[in-house]
Amino acid sequence: MMKSEGITILDWGKVRFFCGEVAQNFSRNITMALTAIGTVTISIVLLGTFLFLRESFDLVMSNITRQVTIAAYLRDDIPPQRLAHVVRVLHADPRIDRVRFMPKKEAMRQLRQTLRGKMNLDVVNSNPLPDALIVHTVTPDEVAPVAQELAGLSIIRTVNYSRRVTDTLFKAAKVFSAAGLGIVGLLFIATTLLIYNTIRLTVFARQREIHIMQLVGATRWAVRWPFVFEGVLSGLFGAALGVGLLAAGYRYLAPKLTLSLPFVPLKLASIPLAHLAVELLAVGALVGMLASLFSVSRSLQAA
Repeated sequence: MMKSEGITILDWGKVRFFCGEVAQNFSRNITMALTAIGTVTISIVLLGTFLFLRESFDLVMSNITRQVTIAAYLRDDIPPQRLAHVVRVLHADPRIDRVRFMPKKEAMRQLRQTLRGKMNLDVVNSNPLPDALIVHTVTPDEVAPVAQELAGLSIIRTVNYSRRVTDTLFKAAKVFSAAGLGIVGLLFIATTLLIYNTIRLTVFARQREIHIMQLVGATRWAVRWPFVFEGVLSGLFGAALGVGLLAAGYRYLAPKLTLSLPFVPLKLASIPLAHLAVELLAVGALVGMLASLFSVSRSLQAA
C-alpha cells in the first residue's frame, strides 16, 4: 500500500508478486496441493453428511417432542370454582402454552374411535374414565417439572405423560449431539494436520529461497502470507468440491429418502441448506488458514 495526499493507493507490484508466489507454490507442489484439496473434500463430505443427518434428526425429534402432552386426571366431585382457579393459574404459567379441559364423555368418544374395529365398547354401560386437563408446554424440557407440580395438586388424581418414552427421546438427542461434537472435532483435527504437513513440506522444499528472502530484508509476514493464502485456497477449493458433491447427493437421495420413510416426519425442505453450505466453506477456509499459519510459523522459528 502507498499513500498519496491522504489517499491509500494499492501497490499492484506487491499484489502481482504475492499472487505469483501463491501460484508458484501450487505449481511446484501440485501433488501435495491436490492431496490437501482431496482431503478437505472428503472431510467436508463427511462433515456435511453428518450435519445434514443431525439437522434431520433434530427436526424429527422436535416434531415428536412437540407433540408430548401431559394428561392430568382429575378427582371426582371437584368444585367448579376450584377447577376454574387451577386452569387460570396454568394459563398464567409462562412454561405452558395450552390448557384444555377434556370431560369424560369426550374422552370416551375418542377412545371408541381409537378402538373401533379392535374392541367392542358397547357392552360398557358406565364411563370409567375421569375428567382430565390436557396440558402442553412451550418446550419439551418443561414437561417433567410441570407434570411433577401438577401431581402435587389436590384436585389431580394421577398424571400421565409417557415418561419413559419422553426420557428416552431426550437422552437419545443428548447422546447424538455429544457424539456429533466429537466427530466434528476429529474431522477438524485430521484435516488440519494433513494440511499442516502439506504446507510444512512445501516450506521445507523452499527453505533456501526463503532464507534468501530473509537476507534481503523480507519480513516474516511477507514470507508467511503466500503460504497462508495457499492453505486458504486449498481449504476453499476442497470445501467447494465437497459442497458440490453433497448438493448432487442431496438432489438424488433426498426424494428417495422421503419416499422410503413415509412414517418418519422428515421435513427436509426446512433444513437450511444454504446456511450449511456457507458453514462448510467457512470451515474449509478456516482449517486451511490455521494449518498453514501454524506450519509456516513453526518452520520459520526452526530456520
